[in-house]
Amino acid sequence: MHIALFSDFHPATIGGIQSSVRAQREGLARLGHQVTVFTAPTPESTEPDPGVVVLSAVAGLQVNGFAVVGPTRANARAIDAAIAERGPIDVVHLHTTYGVAVAGLRAGRRHGVPVVQTMHSRDDVFLAHTSPVPYLSALLLRAAHGRFVPHRGGLPRSAESRAARHAWHTMVGQARAADRVIVPSRHFARLLRAHGYERGLTVLSNGVDDQLLERARLGPPAVAAAPLRVLWCARLSPEKRLLEAIEAVRRTPGCTLDVYGTGELSEPARVLITAGGLRDRVRLRGGVTQAACLAAMREHDLLLFPSAGFDTQGMALLEAVAMELPVLYCDPNLAETVPEGGGVCTADPSVAAIAAALGSLAADPAQLTSMREVLAAHADSARQSALTTDLLAVYQDMLSTESTSPVLHTIPTAPRRLPLLGHSVAVLRDALPFVTSLTALGPIVRVYLGPRPAYVVTTPDLVREIAFGEAGAFHREELRETMHEVIRAASNVLSGAPHALRRRMIAPALRQRRINEYAVVAADLANGWAGRLPTGRELDLVPEAHGLVLDIVSATLFTADFTSTAKREVRETIPWLLEQVIVRAALPPPVRRLRVLADRRFSAEAARLRAEIGTVIAAYRRADRDFHDVLSALIRHTDAETGARLDDAAITDELLLMLAAGVGSTASILAWVWHEILRHPDVEAELRRELADFVGTGPVRAEHVAELPYLRQIILETLRYWAPWVSTHTADGPVTLGGVTLPDGAMLVYSPYLIHHDEHYYPSPETFDPDRWFPGRVDEIDKKAILPFGVGPRHCPGNTFALMTLTLATAALFSTWQPTPTPHRPVHPKTRDFVPTPNHLPVTLHKPR
Repeated sequence: MHIALFSDFHPATIGGIQSSVRAQREGLARLGHQVTVFTAPTPESTEPDPGVVVLSAVAGLQVNGFAVVGPTRANARAIDAAIAERGPIDVVHLHTTYGVAVAGLRAGRRHGVPVVQTMHSRDDVFLAHTSPVPYLSALLLRAAHGRFVPHRGGLPRSAESRAARHAWHTMVGQARAADRVIVPSRHFARLLRAHGYERGLTVLSNGVDDQLLERARLGPPAVAAAPLRVLWCARLSPEKRLLEAIEAVRRTPGCTLDVYGTGELSEPARVLITAGGLRDRVRLRGGVTQAACLAAMREHDLLLFPSAGFDTQGMALLEAVAMELPVLYCDPNLAETVPEGGGVCTADPSVAAIAAALGSLAADPAQLTSMREVLAAHADSARQSALTTDLLAVYQDMLSTESTSPVLHTIPTAPRRLPLLGHSVAVLRDALPFVTSLTALGPIVRVYLGPRPAYVVTTPDLVREIAFGEAGAFHREELRETMHEVIRAASNVLSGAPHALRRRMIAPALRQRRINEYAVVAADLANGWAGRLPTGRELDLVPEAHGLVLDIVSATLFTADFTSTAKREVRETIPWLLEQVIVRAALPPPVRRLRVLADRRFSAEAARLRAEIGTVIAAYRRADRDFHDVLSALIRHTDAETGARLDDAAITDELLLMLAAGVGSTASILAWVWHEILRHPDVEAELRRELADFVGTGPVRAEHVAELPYLRQIILETLRYWAPWVSTHTADGPVTLGGVTLPDGAMLVYSPYLIHHDEHYYPSPETFDPDRWFPGRVDEIDKKAILPFGVGPRHCPGNTFALMTLTLATAALFSTWQPTPTPHRPVHPKTRDFVPTPNHLPVTLHKPR
């Protein structure tokens, strides 16, 4: 076999993971297997090693003295080039959870090679001990890791810090992404399961290279004598508790301490040694090879290993057992590595407890003799040769069962499928209950739109794999086909380079400076609208929301004269056209072609609407001036990279897309905001207190957008609760999601509404709770599960404009009026747009008390 080992620590450096990688590499090579190590650069590596491929590090960035490698395209090319040169690989084996390991994981997926992950260490404890700001470090680590590796599902609740929880998200996410997971100890396996890892685990100890052991054992073990000769072999890092060890030795006159290792505590240790008058008893030997460390174990009486709560299996413990060196340790979990009777576990991790145990052994060195006798019976347990056999069994089992890993035919199909129509009827009749029912079926669920399958992803991690192109390339030509008579080539249906260019072209129209200008117009329109509303009689707020949003959108798109004919055409036509887009997408082509009259009307309405917008664009071009609105920005902008400018057809597409988003999605969400406020008296009461404090009796102003935090929470919760229920993409070539490869042309569907109503991501998802967005609670929400405006390159560019419109319109309504819902007129969602729309919202308006 050809095995690729990936580690963020170069095997020429000093450390437990490095020793494990070296031992595995040598053990596999001795059995005739080819091994290539992919790793980070290090100044400590001076000799060229043909079996090691060094990846490019992030310039100037180090963590704990080690270079940081990113899973960049350049490193992906280097990995692929090495594989092409050395021959195909059979197994990818990851030994860390950072950049090199992530690059290895992606390489395994890219080449269709199974991936083994060995979980060596506790990132949560490491960050708690080594970072000045553990929470920020853990959060950044999780965010960076989650950019490349899906973090599927949440974690069970546990009594641990937020920093630890973020670190565990990263560790569990890495484990879940692999095909097989190895852990070095049973206690770490239990901990991993307690944090939500649910698949199979193999407990397989690390090992010590056989040849190193044979050479180190040539001389006899030391004979215990006064003073007690204590050895330290570890990296000088805070989580290893070197300073505590030195202080314990200071309190124990009958012993000396030799410290082998390097790290950030070297200088603090020297200061402590000097201050404590310990130069004749505590000696810093510096970094040495593993062979030198084994030789030192032959010359000492005791290994001191004071780590507590960090090490899952200390390599120095394995080496000490192999060299028959008694151990003094502090973490009861490590008794799994130290044979019973072969060492002493302190009463607790404190300095006093360590000193007490040292004092006992120094006073009665005969205890060490019996410990050595126990260890002699276990000395060969850590030989790499035996462990390599077990490791190969893991590889062989994984390769033999690879065909049983998730494949296309194993994806579950949703119930309620009908002949010919598939699930189209269920989608059109009961879209929201239907999509939320899919969560229980799995991360990917097959539905049929007519006879054609579509694949619904139900986790935010898979959504991100689609959105960021990690699963492969996607396009939206099918959506474009269903709406091409209305919007032919707008940014929402373009793909690749044309999509990126169009996003750049429309960006100037939606920059914050212009949004601030639009807010002044929107505030004036909202105040005027609220002041004209009738009092004392029933009023349906749904059409009012659509009318107000249309006025705001049209006034900011076209500051110059947007004719009443054009406005009426937009208001009457766009909602019906959007409804038809949904229907056309849900129906199979044979059925769709039977709708002759509807298709003719669709084409005619679309042509009339495009003509009205085209007339306005032509008038702007003739005027040749900046009206400080969206249309002016689109007409006058030139792309700095390409020199391109938008023609009339492209501008028509983008204006219609913005109008559709306003009259459709934004207006629907606005109506839902009002509905949720009215059906929750406590929410309305708190909103009115906020409006009284900041708006008072005066008109709503543009600056109120930033001054109404509770209203913003209401809006965010409404966006969660009534999120878009469908978004589609089409595979542009084979794509791989969650270990399943889908063919070219496969339709991928995701639903923000589904994810927003999944209790894995939102506790009590059916409860409307604006307080979940309160600064003290919002950190509990997995940011990847917040999807009202999409994610990635297709993230809605008008989200700031929409939030501004929702805020000002709601503030104007509730600072002016006290709406009373009409009883016995239930409000139901309609799903004939991408965002659910209320069927009606009947109220009677009164002046606030």
